[in-house]
Amino acid sequence: MRRLVLFVSLALALLSGVGAFNWWIDPFGEVWKPAAVAEARKAGCLLSQELVGVRYYSFKLDVFEHRPTRTFVVGSSRVLKIAPHPGEQSFANLGYPGSGPETILKLFRALPPKPAQTVYFGVEAFWLNDTYVLPATDPSDSSIAEYLLSRNAFERSVELARQSHYLTSDRWQRATIGRGCVIQRNYPSIAWRLDGSRVWSWELDPKRYPKFGATPYTGDLSTWRNGYFADWHSLDEERVRALEQALSLARTRGWHVVGFAPPEPPHMLHVLATDPRLAPQWHGFLRLMPRVFARYGFTWVSLEDGRRLGCRSNQFPDAFHTDAACSLRVRDRLDEAARRAD
Repeated sequence: MRRLVLFVSLALALLSGVGAFNWWIDPFGEVWKPAAVAEARKAGCLLSQELVGVRYYSFKLDVFEHRPTRTFVVGSSRVLKIAPHPGEQSFANLGYPGSGPETILKLFRALPPKPAQTVYFGVEAFWLNDTYVLPATDPSDSSIAEYLLSRNAFERSVELARQSHYLTSDRWQRATIGRGCVIQRNYPSIAWRLDGSRVWSWELDPKRYPKFGATPYTGDLSTWRNGYFADWHSLDEERVRALEQALSLARTRGWHVVGFAPPEPPHMLHVLATDPRLAPQWHGFLRLMPRVFARYGFTWVSLEDGRRLGCRSNQFPDAFHTDAACSLRVRDRLDEAARRAD
């Protein structure tokens, strides 16, 4: 009996040690790190994507909680360059990669009470493709426990600890990049402002980090834009219902919502509008969205044509996401639409 107790005790101690080590190193970014966000906020630094990991949902709730937010934007990664105007404290960017109608509905439900909000709601056409799979951005406690005890995570933690010895004593460090500072671990390929907007590494230090380019469109929808548009045959009714639930909740809370589709560069807009595999769904999406938003008393602004906004092709660095200059034009049009609707 004593041997059994000893064996069980050793096994539990070993599992606890593995779990603690994986929690500390967090090799795949599944552990929420509010202390890192707090340190970035206190130091006036950016926060590296490495320290957010997959926990976008938790990060964006933290952003909302710590700002006197009166206006915020939601959507996918293509809204992340929409930022506050200089000195503006009441704007927050709550968009994140892997968003969809379901995640935005969940976010709306979780936002703590604040004064009535103006919401800029960026809707992606590919959300309504039923083959678009939402990644996990708010892991459950059980999935985190499984992750912390996994062999794969432990092996990767050991590898990272060998590569960066400081990780055994410090979970992150402050680094100076360009003219600013970043709370980071190894490589700040993407960094976040504490208003929720995104900064690319080449914007911090173009000499140190190369600017990424666009992947040429070859007509292969399984690889174009991560396959988001592949096998798209109709507008997913379940996602439309989730979108309407989010809008209904916003109306109940007295929020003012302006909907839009993030802009496209001219050549990609042409693909969406003319490729027979995409055009029927794309045009159906553009017809449906104004009706859906109007049903709840909200405004829809047609911003999908980047050229009409004055955005040049080179202001879409990867032919998908807008840069800061084009995103400012988007913000100005959204502000204008919100003022007209008041």
